[in-house]
Amino acid sequence: MATAKKSVNFAFKSTSVTYMEIPGGGINHINLEGTATGFGTVLGTLSLYADSHGAKAGRTKWIGTAYLDNGEQVRSTSEGFWQESGKHKWRVRGTLCNSLGDVYQSDGVISLDGRTYKGTLTESA
Repeated sequence: MATAKKSVNFAFKSTSVTYMEIPGGGINHINLEGTATGFGTVLGTLSLYADSHGAKAGRTKWIGTAYLDNGEQVRSTSEGFWQESGKHKWRVRGTLCNSLGDVYQSDGVISLDGRTYKGTLTESA
C-alpha cells in the first residue's frame, strides 16, 4: 500500500534584493520571509543565476532556516532552475533537503506584483 506524500505550502515576501554582476550575466539574491505549513516562520535567501544578460532561464540556490513553534530550527538548502513564466513572473523548481533528512521537490512562482514567492514542497519518495 502506497503512503501519501507530505505536501507543504509556502508563502514568502521579499524583504530585499541584491544584484551582482558576473562575467556575461548576473545573480539576484532575494531575501525572503514568510511561513511554510508545519514549519512556522521561515527566513532565507533565494539566488537566481543568469548566464547572460536578458536570460529567460537559469539556475537557483536556496538556503534558509525554519523556526518551529517548539523552539527548534530546521535548516534547508535547495538547487534547481528558474524560468520566465509571464509578465514579471518566474517559475522556480528544484530539490530541497533539510536538516531533518527530508527531501522535497519544490515548485513555486516569484511575482514582482506584491514581491511574493509562493508554492509547494512535495515529499520525494
